[in-house]
Amino acid sequence: MNVRNGIENLAQIASTQTVVPSVAAKSNNRSGETLAADTTQLSATASQVAQSATDSDVRLDKVSSIRDQLESGTYSVAAIDVAKKVIDSILT
Repeated sequence: MNVRNGIENLAQIASTQTVVPSVAAKSNNRSGETLAADTTQLSATASQVAQSATDSDVRLDKVSSIRDQLESGTYSVAAIDVAKKVIDSILT
């Protein structure tokens, strides 16, 4: 079984961005130091990926159940089902 979430090739679609902290106008009351504020900016592609993740049709209850079975070593798939998927993937 091959499960993909569609973001494995994200680096090929959009370049990564470095987040650089900017100096904020806040000061620490105890020492009078100026604190840095973290900022970030997302690309349009990252925004689309984030949106698609929230709109996903993934059945989280089923995923959780299968994950638990895999971790406990109790997950099993009938050999005929595996064979059918292999044949289907070859033919399509």
